[in-house]
This record gives sequence, C-alpha cells and structure tokens, in this order.
Amino acid sequence: MKIQFHGAAREVGRSCISITTKKGNRYLLDLGIKFQEDGFLGPEGVKDVPELKGVFLSHAHLDHSGGLPLFEHQNLKGPIFCTRQTFAITKSLLKDSYKIARIKHTHPAYDKTDLVEVSKETEYVQYDKWYVHNDLKFMYLNAGHIPGSAMILIEADEKRLLYTGDYNNRETELMYSAIINKELTEKPIDVLITESTYGNRNLPDRKILNKQFIASVKKTIAGGGSVLIPVFALGRAQETLIMLGKENLSCNIYLDGMAKTITRQILSTSSKYVKNKDFLNDVFFNKVEWISSPKRRSDAIRKGGIFITTSGMLQGGPVLEYLKELWHNPKNKLTLMGFQCNRTNGRHLIEEGFVYIDGWKTQVKCAVEKYDFSGHTDSDFIKKMVLAINPKQVFFQHGDEESVDALNQWAKKNIKGTTYAPSLGDIFEI
Repeated sequence: MKIQFHGAAREVGRSCISITTKKGNRYLLDLGIKFQEDGFLGPEGVKDVPELKGVFLSHAHLDHSGGLPLFEHQNLKGPIFCTRQTFAITKSLLKDSYKIARIKHTHPAYDKTDLVEVSKETEYVQYDKWYVHNDLKFMYLNAGHIPGSAMILIEADEKRLLYTGDYNNRETELMYSAIINKELTEKPIDVLITESTYGNRNLPDRKILNKQFIASVKKTIAGGGSVLIPVFALGRAQETLIMLGKENLSCNIYLDGMAKTITRQILSTSSKYVKNKDFLNDVFFNKVEWISSPKRRSDAIRKGGIFITTSGMLQGGPVLEYLKELWHNPKNKLTLMGFQCNRTNGRHLIEEGFVYIDGWKTQVKCAVEKYDFSGHTDSDFIKKMVLAINPKQVFFQHGDEESVDALNQWAKKNIKGTTYAPSLGDIFEI
C-alpha cells in the first residue's frame, strides 16, 4: 500500500490523501480546498483523475469536500462514498460556494453541470457497517464533529488503516461524541492518520463554556445592547440555537445567512448521532425570526436583540451588514464562537481590534469576546487515541506546523510504532 499527502500536510485546509493498493487501484480520502483572499487552493499532485477508483468523504466542510466539482470537471469517474446527511449538506455548501465565487468574479474552476454530476456519482453508506469496494473493505464510524461526519476504517492489502477526518470526543449540544470502540482496539491498526488541529493545546470544559457564554449574552441584553454572533453555518449555528433556545431570553433572536439552509438540511435528514433534533426543530421554527431580505435585516437591527449569522470568521456574508451598524456602540457585543484563521477579519479583530468593512479599516468599539466552541478534539484526547489504538505507524496532519510537530515529538517518545509529520507531496510505502 502506498499513501501520498496531497493536502492538509502541516496545514489546515484542502484535506486529500491518496491510497494506492498492490493492484494499482487509487482511492482518495477526502477532496477539499483551502480558501485564500483571491480564491482557493486545491489538492496538489493528484494525477490521472479519471483513473481514480473512488473517493471516501469524511464530512461536508469544504476543506474536505470542496474539490469534488473541481475534480468532476476533470472527469472523475469513481464513486463518492459518504453518509446521506454529509452529502445533503455538502450539496448546499457547494452551491453556495459557486454562487459566492460568481458574485466576487472569482473563477470557481467548475460549472453548474459539475455540481449535478457530483450528485450522480454519490453512494450513501450507513454508520457501523462493513462495505466492500474493489479490493478493499471499509466502515464509517461516528466522528462527533458535525452531522454526518465519520472516521473511516479501511482494510486493504492485509492492512488496517484508520483515517479520523475531523473528530470530537466531547459531547456537544448537537452531537454525540466519537469513541474508541471495539472496531479500533480488538484487531491491530497498522496505520493511523489523525487530525492535529489542536495538537498543542487543550480545550476548555464545554459545560463551563456554555454557562459563560449565556451569562455574557444576558448581561449585554440587560445593559441595553445587542449581541452579534458570527457562526459557521454548519455545526456552530445549530449549537448556538440550541443553547439560546434553552434560555428564557427577553429579546428577539434572529437567524440570517447560510445557517438557515443548513439547519433545514440537518432537520430533514436522519442520523443516530445527532442530538436534540426535536428541540432544534422547535427553536428553528418557533423561537427565532428568519431574516430573508435587506429590509427585514434593517428592521431587526433597529429593534435590537441577538443576531446569529454567517460567516464565522467575518469574511463575508450578512454578518458584515450587521457589523456596519453595531461596531460603534460600546453597549453592543460581538461574540466569536470558534477558531479564526490567519489573515481573516476575525483574527484581525482578536489580535489588533480592527476589521475591514467595505475595504475600510475599522477600529471596533463594541465589546468583543471569543469562545472555543470547537468541533475538534484536543491534544489530550488525540494522545489517548494514539495510545489506545497503538498503531504500527501514525501520521499527524490537518494542523499547523506547531500542532503537528508537538504531537509528532510526543509520539516519538511514547509509542513503539513509527511516527510521521508529513509534508505536502510526501509518499510512504506501507
């Protein structure tokens, strides 16, 4: 078996790993893109796309799925395996990404026909069930990251490989957690490929974080201010709705942007690992007001309240329209709900106190807070996973260099197997 890293090697974004079996069959684990200010980067070094025998998609986030139509444009023929919920959400995210690229006059590298063809190539899989495809067997296991997300266990060439994708061992308001189950411990795992997003630090306790967040929201509302909550449309938006829906708040709660579409997708597809679905349904349809036009947005801002809207890193979308009206009032609060990438508005705001609005550098006067409501696991559990599985070889990827190196150095001292921190393009013979 041969493994090559085409993305997410010492970086976060464009996850894509190829596996080539002894028979010469090539498969991809994820097919993502990495966004930049002037467009995006796709996986590097994937040759002869029509000869690929299949794509195994771990979840719907575009850094794992966004390259699907790009490769469809290059005549991808192999089936795309994923959970039904993953593809329902992926389809919405891809359509939205295409629309935004057209609005920004950024070449999306594919067209609407490619989006249609991706749907035709998809084969749905169920959790916790073995499947056979050509010369390999595979099983999807709950990853606890977002609805539909999975870790992928593969058996090929008398080897067992586990690709974690993005995973979370902490139960959230929306998801049951990933666990180290018998499939991962009863028989030896030869190769473990794990994400390393928080490989050099641990995350705060979720219950404490929830209480702090709610207390902060209530304080701002009681003080006569509004709360602007930029969210990621998938995962964080629904968690936020559930947390706020459990409170008896004396103000209006508004939902705007892509989060409306994704919430509908989550509610309309089934998954045994999604929590609080009935409660989310009630909050979504009965306790929040949807914003569907600029006029309704202006009216809502004038009334004040809690605004939940995309995008989560302040890079675009309706959140900037709210920010234009709310940034100058110290009574208001902007609450970031997760990781902010380098060179994004969200990172500028945290580190330097400014954002760019319509090209203007704006020093924000409202209160700003950030909470680590992450959908990823942290350093302690990644180490626990590695020790419990005890793989013969472990690859740390999907993390910045500091995170990857921290885990790699720890593993060299604490496990018997061989450990790697691969760079882009690296090839390994297993």
